[in-house]
Amino acid sequence: MNDLLWLMEGHYIENDIDLALYWKSDWREHFRVLSSNPERLVRAIQNCKSHFLGSYFEVLFSFAIRYFSTVTILLEHVQISVQGRTLGEVDMLVETPEGELLQFEIAIKFYLERPDLQPDNWIGPNKSDSLRKKTERAREHQLTILDTDAAQTQLYGVLQGRPVKTCLLIYGRLFLSLNNSTNIANQIEKTAFGGWIYISRAWTLLNEFSCVAMLKKPHWLSLQNLTHSYVPFTADCIDTWFKSFGQDPRPIQLCLWNDSREMAPSTRYSVFVVPDVW
Repeated sequence: MNDLLWLMEGHYIENDIDLALYWKSDWREHFRVLSSNPERLVRAIQNCKSHFLGSYFEVLFSFAIRYFSTVTILLEHVQISVQGRTLGEVDMLVETPEGELLQFEIAIKFYLERPDLQPDNWIGPNKSDSLRKKTERAREHQLTILDTDAAQTQLYGVLQGRPVKTCLLIYGRLFLSLNNSTNIANQIEKTAFGGWIYISRAWTLLNEFSCVAMLKKPHWLSLQNLTHSYVPFTADCIDTWFKSFGQDPRPIQLCLWNDSREMAPSTRYSVFVVPDVW
């Protein structure tokens, strides 16, 4: 439920449209009802055959549009093909109450700041993806697919020659470099971003946080209700992560907070710890 709410709150990296314009006026009341009896959402997630973060997010997005918005879904995940060759896929096509067609290209992404890699200065944890590459690909390919003759022919019964407004919606979080930072919590809070740090600098986090929980996919979205899986944040945690990088060099995403009286218990901070060779 927290991940669904996180999506509906609109945590965008890139957005051509604010979906809040299309949420039902009483959606929060419907959300409270669903929270007390979430079987529909549970079934939708269980019916997803993939455990990848992207697939999980697509289920949440579809559920939100279907049950909490004023738009009507006309098609989802339709591949456009010509002579047996796939040209691309339409993530979602919807119709507004006013009769306007909107094509949604959606993604969930987490990008870390690397100013030294301009123009790809926001890169994914595995470094093979970047915000620039993602947006260019989406705008130049996925969001032009309905302009092709193949799409116009294949989907004529839906499109009927009507214009389509294309909308890129990239949800997720950006992570600032914290390697030369002081007052880390304050920096993250001011920007509403997350942060990332090399393992050899992770000891600086001990000065500001006392609790830590490791975030595992697909639950990288919201940062709430982690008290059941947290541990006290100590130097032993850093030693464990350092050793784990010898077996698996993938960055680790953490949720950090402080349970002292000086900081509200609900204040959560998302931080990636990465190997020094990252």
